[in-house]
Amino acid sequence: MKSDPGSQPRSGPPVEREALPCAERAELQRQGAKAAARGDETSENPMTQASNLPTSTGESRGIWQKRKDAWQSGHEAQSKADDKSQTFTPNGSAKDEH
Repeated sequence: MKSDPGSQPRSGPPVEREALPCAERAELQRQGAKAAARGDETSENPMTQASNLPTSTGESRGIWQKRKDAWQSGHEAQSKADDKSQTFTPNGSAKDEH
């Protein structure tokens, strides 16, 4: 009798089955981008506030990390866009640094 490979115990870390809904991820990215546009630092990620930590909310660490990462990715994307826009003049040519 052959054993089903799916019934064998897996080695390695458990697979993260919890997913962050797309709409929630997009909203957190938007909020991170808005924070960057306001000039907020990455250290101001609201997911690092005590009231949003898994020990306070009861959510899994995996979901919390995904929320934190979504906000961070929005912040980083906006920061990069801001950096690029500051190196060009309105007509699209590079600014003279001298």
